[in-house]
Amino acid sequence: MRPAHHIATLARLASLSLALLAMTATAADTPPIKPGLWEMTQHGQKMNGQAMPDASAQMAAAMKDMPPEMRKRMEAQMKAHGVQMSPSSGGGMATRMCLTREMLDQNRWQRTDGHCSSQVVSRSGNTWKWKVNCTQPPADGEGTTTFTGQEGYQTEMRMNMVQDGRRQTMEMKHSARWLGADCGALKPVAPPTGSTRK
Repeated sequence: MRPAHHIATLARLASLSLALLAMTATAADTPPIKPGLWEMTQHGQKMNGQAMPDASAQMAAAMKDMPPEMRKRMEAQMKAHGVQMSPSSGGGMATRMCLTREMLDQNRWQRTDGHCSSQVVSRSGNTWKWKVNCTQPPADGEGTTTFTGQEGYQTEMRMNMVQDGRRQTMEMKHSARWLGADCGALKPVAPPTGSTRK
């Protein structure tokens, strides 16, 4: 695989992983989770009801085959944006982020690019149901986040979008777990610009 193709593949898969984090449930108050280092793992995607290839496994393969210096540059660029990739137990890649108490208190615990707005529509016990709308690219959807104590949660979501003039539906699942209070050298994600939340 050519170096340029390595970068394009990894960048595309990294963007997909971050999109999962961008659309986690939001609320008017602080989420019931701890600050610190968090790891998010993807558990499958479907497009129009059909299973999609494991993007995290493709990312792991792309990074493994990448020349050492190129891999270091890619990892450094992602880390500079507050994201770190690490091998997952299933053979793919997991995404790590640092969440501070300030981020949680200000409802900035989800990664967002500023082009999506979300709103919780109901809560029942430890489960939040929410809707999301995005403008770039245009998309809308809904999802459920279930918190498993202060050190974990699972999210399931369904997004509708138009691709190549056709209506497409994507289903995604991911889980997150708290790794510890110390984020080490990983810096928190900077506040998004132009984002809107309800």
